[in-house]
Amino acid sequence: MIKFFGLDRQYKTLQQEILDVTDQVLKTGQVLDGYYTEKFERSMAARCHRTYAISVNSCSQALIFAQSFLKTKKDIPSKTIIPSLSFIATLNSVVLAGNTPVFCDTDDQGLIDLDSIDYPITGSGVKTIMYVNLFGNVIDYDRFKIASDFFNSDLYIIEDAAQSFGASYKGVPSGKLGTVSCLSFDPTKNLPNYGSGGMILTDDPEINEFLRGWKNNGRVNGFYHSIGTNSKMSESDCAQMLVKLKYFDSWQKRRSDIAEYYNSELENIIDIPRTQEDVVHAWHKYVIKYHDRNALARHLLANSIETKVHYDTPLFDTPLGFNYIQSTDIFYRQSTAFCMECLSLPIYPELTDAEVEKIIETIKRFIS
Repeated sequence: MIKFFGLDRQYKTLQQEILDVTDQVLKTGQVLDGYYTEKFERSMAARCHRTYAISVNSCSQALIFAQSFLKTKKDIPSKTIIPSLSFIATLNSVVLAGNTPVFCDTDDQGLIDLDSIDYPITGSGVKTIMYVNLFGNVIDYDRFKIASDFFNSDLYIIEDAAQSFGASYKGVPSGKLGTVSCLSFDPTKNLPNYGSGGMILTDDPEINEFLRGWKNNGRVNGFYHSIGTNSKMSESDCAQMLVKLKYFDSWQKRRSDIAEYYNSELENIIDIPRTQEDVVHAWHKYVIKYHDRNALARHLLANSIETKVHYDTPLFDTPLGFNYIQSTDIFYRQSTAFCMECLSLPIYPELTDAEVEKIIETIKRFIS
């Protein structure tokens, strides 16, 4: 079986390093808020060209906390624009932060449709846009800023970069493209933890101070000044992530090589993912589109190839999201079409050349 995820293969190559560094941490007795947490945060801030990086328990919490800055610190209730195609955590974070989601459509690559954001921005009460660099792709950030600034230059921009660490736009890394950026270290991500994990990145000292207190029960400079919660990555987590950071660039090169080969072999027979000239794709997912994707998925599984569907339901069509539809679903037509045709193929560094060839040949046999 060619599995969809390759975390077990990755561990085999890193096993001794992971066990050694975990042993080093546990021997110190400092299992939270120590040397490795600080070093990991500094390393991630440097990689993303940010001034501050705040590690938290998950990207879901990072998204909630990022929105809570406006809601709690500045006492501004917000309507938050989000794309109608994303993982459910995007929608959940808005509601859990006490804000109101405002949906907009996505384009044919699943990214926020920049032609559809003018309608929700002009609605009263919109203070925040939370866009998603879905599947590791990146939006046309220059065009996005021109469009958003035209309607409201004071918008608080959250980059949901859960899937796009390693990507960039015009040389600017994902993690830098917003007032605040949020990363995920979920086991399915390009930089995977063995549990959960997330990070908030910003250049704003006020946001940094607020969020460092927020993640630590309101504690700042040794005193509990305000409301907060408990959200941390362990020292073992951070030490293990530092090991993985050493290999990240080579992993990304392998992902890109596989994606380029998929593209070259499949571009004339199926709808493949596309990127802009100024974008370096992280290839968190390789998502094709096909009119009978369920039959294709069954064919691949029959040939011992796992696939996934990301995502089969637009956010506005979930039980939670349905309560926040602002207009008729004609405004979400592209998101709906994408969900009906998308299929994710395996793409991770540990795939062998032979396995990649098998995936391609199996698709060709089905379609020919």
